[in-house]
Amino acid sequence: MITTPENKNKRSSINSNNPMPKYIRRSILALSIDDPILEKKSFDSWADAIILDFSKKSHCNWQQDILSRMPSAIAIAAKGDAEIFIRINNDFAISELEATVFPGIAGIILKGAHSAADIQRVSSALDSLELSRGILANSIEIDIEVNNAACTWNLLEIARSSARVGIFLLNEQELCANLGIQTQASLPFDPLEYIKSELITVATSIGGQAVGMSYPLSLATDSIDAETLRKGILRARDTGFKGAVCPHPDWINLCNSGFRPSEEEANYYVKVIEVFAEGIKRGMASVPIDGKMIDVPVDLRAKVYLEWAKRAKARDTEKYQAHQKP
Repeated sequence: MITTPENKNKRSSINSNNPMPKYIRRSILALSIDDPILEKKSFDSWADAIILDFSKKSHCNWQQDILSRMPSAIAIAAKGDAEIFIRINNDFAISELEATVFPGIAGIILKGAHSAADIQRVSSALDSLELSRGILANSIEIDIEVNNAACTWNLLEIARSSARVGIFLLNEQELCANLGIQTQASLPFDPLEYIKSELITVATSIGGQAVGMSYPLSLATDSIDAETLRKGILRARDTGFKGAVCPHPDWINLCNSGFRPSEEEANYYVKVIEVFAEGIKRGMASVPIDGKMIDVPVDLRAKVYLEWAKRAKARDTEKYQAHQKP
């Protein structure tokens, strides 16, 4: 089990054997700190999390430039109560961390990692930055953007390399390109099905979670009609993904409602718990409900998923309250 202090980043110490998400990050939106309407896009998005990207200007000292602008960008992007992450390139991780890590971020998205050594190097740098910049020790996550073969091969070692590791984001376009796989959604099957299963299994084993989408929507880069997207999200959720990086703002509301038990499901779980509790009082090991038999595993699953639904609802309430502030 990964245990970290409760803090503004909303971490919790849920047992790794518990399939309920440790974090409520159903929708993740990537935005640039250079976007002239960053505040409007982030506030209007209602995303659970926002990844801030940055570019290095060639005509000036890029580190000083980012250092001067990143604290403000973090504060602006967080006004809608989204968790804020900074995307870091593994090849330049130390210098980029120095320029971007400030109070207010939940973590960094490490792109291009190949091995456990990469994560340990970044974790050590974060130890120093947290100390020097007044950030709670061990509070900044390292989340892994899976985009290359080496990262995929070393998933388990990477996952176990640091208690900071939280979520794995599957960058399907880049991973397919790296593996020499078709990057257009034209195949009759999901070419990354095995890798997705591995990703979900490894992430769950450390108490983390996997972020991704079902094929072929996983290769989409734009808006999708609502019904197709709903079905794709449901498949992804039932496969084991707990959220998705949204390539278009139109995805966000549907991801927020889809990557969680529905109201109908939550009502059923309440019924399961009540009926099973009554059966236990009567000395029954299994109880009939709606033509099915429920037992201890079903009862436990109902409790986990009902708690998931409650926490997702609470997360929506937090964002709503943030949007009501003047």
